[in-house]
Amino acid sequence: MKLVLLHSSDTHGFLLPTDYQDKNNYQAPISLSRVSSVVKAERKKYGSENVLVTDSGDCLQGSPLASYTHKLPLDEGLAKFTAAYNEVGYDARALGNHDFNFGLDYLKYYIDHNDAPIINDNILDEDTNQPAFGKPYTIVEKAGLKIGIMGITTQYISHWEPKEHTKGLKFVSGFETLSKLAKELRPKVDVLVALYHGGFESDPLSGEATEPHTGENEGYKILTEIPEIDAFLTGHQHRRLNLVTKDTAIVQPGYRGEAVAKIVLDIQKDDSGKAVIKKMETELIDTKDYDPDPAIEKIVSSLDKGTQEWLDQPIAHLSEPAPIENAIEGRINGAPFINLIQQMQLWFTNADISATAIMSETAKGFSKNVTMREVLLNYPYANQLCIVNVSGKDLRNIIEYSCAFLEKDKKGNIKFIDRWIKPKPMLYHFDMFYPVHYEADLSKPVNHRLTKLTLDGKEIEDDKIYKLAVNNYRALGGGFYPGYSMDKIEKTFDQDYVQMFSEYLTKNDVKVDTKKNYKFY
Repeated sequence: MKLVLLHSSDTHGFLLPTDYQDKNNYQAPISLSRVSSVVKAERKKYGSENVLVTDSGDCLQGSPLASYTHKLPLDEGLAKFTAAYNEVGYDARALGNHDFNFGLDYLKYYIDHNDAPIINDNILDEDTNQPAFGKPYTIVEKAGLKIGIMGITTQYISHWEPKEHTKGLKFVSGFETLSKLAKELRPKVDVLVALYHGGFESDPLSGEATEPHTGENEGYKILTEIPEIDAFLTGHQHRRLNLVTKDTAIVQPGYRGEAVAKIVLDIQKDDSGKAVIKKMETELIDTKDYDPDPAIEKIVSSLDKGTQEWLDQPIAHLSEPAPIENAIEGRINGAPFINLIQQMQLWFTNADISATAIMSETAKGFSKNVTMREVLLNYPYANQLCIVNVSGKDLRNIIEYSCAFLEKDKKGNIKFIDRWIKPKPMLYHFDMFYPVHYEADLSKPVNHRLTKLTLDGKEIEDDKIYKLAVNNYRALGGGFYPGYSMDKIEKTFDQDYVQMFSEYLTKNDVKVDTKKNYKFY
């Protein structure tokens, strides 16, 4: 008999096949509506009784439609948004870290209106130490088999979210909880599945470390130390993974609904009636080859229309545009749009120095007439701004860490090193700093590259404390930078970046700084 597992993750609110950059283009190779068509086609092919469908989170935030939905009353916006996910017909779901971005009331409404059970083993009520949402596992019967489904989420959420978004919650290691639950559940089921909004800290095949082992991603540890798991359905890193290793089928389906991960288990019963997996196969089904599901289009049509109208609203007029022609080149060579973000952060905080990253690889900056569409496409994350107190030595170490992203090729061209490009682009971790003037010699060893670091013409002093404006994701440890810690945060602002852009651009006669203040050579 065959058991088919279909898995989505990190759809980030892209319900229809558009990224909203071109208001008339609905041909993008992404979307929950395409995911739904894949699922329905596979159910028709194998029979619903043989197909299990799961999702591992990051649904509520990320797209312009998701941002617009958040502005509406819950029963107008989030109710329809959630109904679209219900239309897919999931058997089980897990939460993602970005599902906490809009606060606990928003998240709880979403959970309560999900048809599928939310599986949660490691986000606990801090008073009872019991799962704060959903249920610790579910057992689903498919193809005459009992399938146990466990669910965990990266424990690093408390490092990224403001305290009010995680009040009363305790985030513990997914590995620790699964290692106990798997032993308990294994004798009760024929197939054991782990849903994980998290990824791999080491290469699943070689074991080579691919990032610092901070606990954000525990996939390799789970893979190698919890042998009870048959199918490992992952997310968070936006990678495209499908492989079988260590008697475990592993998948991760990219992001924005670009693919549905598929596992086919060929299972036979032995003489004692015990189910034995004879063969495991994995693949990624690209959703671009499937038409959008009309049922989902109908559910969210009013949200989509409202989103398009909202995006076209002009919010400010600039005396000159603030472009970034190419995200990668802009990071290396500087761009007016980068300076504009820094200027805005300094306006709100009155800090000494600002740090920012380019959050979108398709960022184009602002035209003279700035619309909400431009703001959201350039800065899609619901981050908040912080003031962080850092010593001059801390600041030097932070900037040195950023300089380590770069290298020179054999022809002397400056480029980003592969680990920040492959297997997943992570250049949103590369920060630039302003209005400090700094220069870095890339021929020098990592952490010894800065040849100049001044502020207002004066050298940065190691023992002096400087106020640094930076987003809360970075201030709380995102990107593995040195020098940041929770106790150094002086203030976190209530507005997200969309709100801040709106206020800054409308309340000021903004003069964009077009000068470059850093140099790599």
